[in-house]
Amino acid sequence: MRLAGKIVACCLILALIVPGCRKKEGAAKITPQPRIGFALADMRRDGNRVLKREVTARAGKDGVRVLWRDAKNDPMQQESDIETLLKQKVKVVVLQPVDPRAGPAIIRRLATARTRVITLETLPANSPLDGYVASDHARAGELAARFVTERLPAGKPARVLLLQGDTADSMAREIAAAAQAVLGGVPSLSVEASEQPRYDPAAAGAAVEEALAKGPVDAVIATDSRLIVGVLDVLRTRGLLERVITVSAGANRDALGALLAGEHDAEVDVRPDLLGRYLYDAALGLARDGRWNYDTRVASGDYSIPARIVPVRLIRPENTFLLDEQLKGAGPPPRKQERPSGEGGQEQGSREGRGGEQGQGGAEGKKKTKLKITTREGKTVEVEIEGEVKKIESTPAGGPAGEGGR
Repeated sequence: MRLAGKIVACCLILALIVPGCRKKEGAAKITPQPRIGFALADMRRDGNRVLKREVTARAGKDGVRVLWRDAKNDPMQQESDIETLLKQKVKVVVLQPVDPRAGPAIIRRLATARTRVITLETLPANSPLDGYVASDHARAGELAARFVTERLPAGKPARVLLLQGDTADSMAREIAAAAQAVLGGVPSLSVEASEQPRYDPAAAGAAVEEALAKGPVDAVIATDSRLIVGVLDVLRTRGLLERVITVSAGANRDALGALLAGEHDAEVDVRPDLLGRYLYDAALGLARDGRWNYDTRVASGDYSIPARIVPVRLIRPENTFLLDEQLKGAGPPPRKQERPSGEGGQEQGSREGRGGEQGQGGAEGKKKTKLKITTREGKTVEVEIEGEVKKIESTPAGGPAGEGGR
């Protein structure tokens, strides 16, 4: 009996222990979500704010931890950011180089630490990347240049200033090359290129001043919206906003504000919202499975890099609504520049007139206003006129000569 009791007691103890062990085995099978690091050049850029919003929303739904590092446009800080991310044991780093020349060294450091790396917009020279996500740089340059050629009078000699940013940056280099190819096909155009390695608006303004000292400038194309801000400051001071055609790539808030104010002609939107979505998909795929759904490959020296290229679009005053949703929540709304008193009507007419001279593309940019007039007697008349209405006055018919038309 004592032996039988001991056997029963042992069975009861085993029955209590075994389920506990099974629970521990099940808990051990839970796989923690991977860590992804974003080492961005400068979080003050509107495009990076939009990108971060998109990535954060997706990561929140998936329960993925994203670690953000902001270099504040300082190359030394970015090197420190990379070391911090490596200490935090991220599996993938999305890199936006502050200095394109330092990109290859940073990528070698990450590759040595067996960390996957994807670059944003910039393709560092001869570097073993796991991925590259960028806007369509060639199309951006083509759109900007074609906009200018359509606005300039056909066959009339004209001078175009191309602010090409940092030639070590593949994005700036490719936009500028595509623009040069389009402009070079128009014999009447003279194109002058100027490099701005730090994308400093003041330096861009100085380049315009230098060009104007040599003679009239008919158009300015900038590979980055940061540059066009300095350009517009100079043109505004000299009273040349309506004479010089301006277009740039990036569609940041300052450029958009100038566009809304009628001081700037066009922007190429590089779609930071889509860049954020594709970057997150690529980083998550590499972190979980070691692969991702790319749609093409690009060459970087000895390496063939998996890539995803995002479509771009041209923004004119009449379709700025396309940016409303994209820029929502990414900062304060774009601020319109106030025109000096008395200039508005004259400048607007001049800008529309300049576009109309071109024949191709000019009429599309003219704004129209529909007026609906209802008299006290109930009669209604609808009238559509070109341009924006500044003022409407009503005077009784039959008054002194000349009263009614003012």
